[in-house]
Amino acid sequence: MFRVCFVVLLAWVLFPWPTAVTAQNPAPPSAGAPASRQAPAPAPAVERLGPNLYRIGRMQVDTAKREVTVPGRLNPVTTLEFVACTRGGMKAYESALTLETDGVTFNTALLLIGLDKAHARVPERHFDPVPPAGDPVEIWIEWSGSGAMPGGRVPAEQLLFNQRTKQTVAVTSWVYTGSTTLPTGAYLADRDGVLIGFVHSPAPVIESVGGPGVGNYGDIVLNPNLRLAPLAPVMLTIRALKPATGGR
Repeated sequence: MFRVCFVVLLAWVLFPWPTAVTAQNPAPPSAGAPASRQAPAPAPAVERLGPNLYRIGRMQVDTAKREVTVPGRLNPVTTLEFVACTRGGMKAYESALTLETDGVTFNTALLLIGLDKAHARVPERHFDPVPPAGDPVEIWIEWSGSGAMPGGRVPAEQLLFNQRTKQTVAVTSWVYTGSTTLPTGAYLADRDGVLIGFVHSPAPVIESVGGPGVGNYGDIVLNPNLRLAPLAPVMLTIRALKPATGGR
């Protein structure tokens, strides 16, 4: 328990939760961004549920399985650059999912399952042609059936459909980059409101190595073959795989 508290405290020091001031002064939204935003919630407490099981806000962390699970909803959007955004995130208009968490809390949960930013190569700019590097993770989403609609489970990349090739994007690998802390102390994942991306951006906490959105702006949309209704509730799970051996 001491280790958990220490990691959470360390994460808070390195990536402080947004204050009321920063929440009131976000970067100007792009065209089409949601008009309303939720105020940042207080820093969630870490609750121990079992020997290796913890809850942080709406997220559940299993340190034995090295998994983080977080609820969310499908966004009513088409064109995508991100798999998931934060609750009230300014990039919801181009993210497949909104997850019930913020960037710092999400990052804290990933630290608890052993992911290490020391292994990361974070993209230096949007659409960075150089692939990111970091500890590898597996990501999938699940949803319950409703009426005639069956439940399902798919890897995260199956949310993404290339409307030019008329195919689901190729299987990609995902890595933990940890996002970026700006010289001002702002955490970029929270400032931009993004958690998982696929266009090689410095903001997300997790990025796609293959970067199916790089050079394909406007081509990647929500996969229509999943037939998930807008705002459908889902559960997203991240599992840590073998730690990366490289790094910068």
